[in-house]
Amino acid sequence: MNTAMIMLGSNTNPQINMELAVSKLVNCFEIISESLPVITEPYGDQFSSDFHNVAIKFRTIKTQDETIVIFKSIEIEMGRKSDSKLSGLIPMDIDLIFWNNKLVHKDYNRYEYVRNCINEIK
Repeated sequence: MNTAMIMLGSNTNPQINMELAVSKLVNCFEIISESLPVITEPYGDQFSSDFHNVAIKFRTIKTQDETIVIFKSIEIEMGRKSDSKLSGLIPMDIDLIFWNNKLVHKDYNRYEYVRNCINEIK
């Protein structure tokens, strides 16, 4: 069994999109814990709306690659497009931060809110 810790973020209908994304993840994985939501100001001139963020820890029998494919399909289902970062509208962003206690995403060291959310669910 694999354990993952992820960050979800949205700046487009964020409350609705966060709830929808969590419900989709619950259908795919065994959720262990979820952080309290955190609202952050956007980084970058193209973003005009604040982001809502949450960390989730879950277990899965899927591989890391299979898990990331599920994340990407959820993002696309929710309206994420290849130019979303350019337009500044992110309906859903799902990033794998830790896989089996191994750090796999630089945002953990880059952003304090990511560290805080992840540390809350460890």
